[in-house]
Amino acid sequence: MKAPNKQRGFSLIEAMVATVVSAIALLSLGVGQVKSLQYASNSLDYTLSLIQANNAVEQSWANLCELQNGTLTLNDLNVATQTDKYVIEFPNGFDVDDFEIRVSWSDERMTDNLANTAGLNVKLPRVCS
Repeated sequence: MKAPNKQRGFSLIEAMVATVVSAIALLSLGVGQVKSLQYASNSLDYTLSLIQANNAVEQSWANLCELQNGTLTLNDLNVATQTDKYVIEFPNGFDVDDFEIRVSWSDERMTDNLANTAGLNVKLPRVCS
């Protein structure tokens, strides 16, 4: 007759190594998920800043004849140059026919030195005499 085989399981060291490797892998996945959420949030801010810039352009379209004739200025339009999160600038000044709008925001969570700025270059046609 044969002697019964002894069953052998994992040793304590093997179980601990497997636990450490699993923990490192799960922590890496968690860090990747957090970064993904930060980039998604920054992408939302970028989209919302472009909407802010487009709103400023639309306000100038509504009063384009008055702006081009000089009877109205940008300050008269009450374009919001700052909201709770976004700052709207006209870095090269405001020329009715050709101007740039830059919208910036602050996001302290982003640590990769990416520019938190979106901009539009606007060229409006001469529609009024």
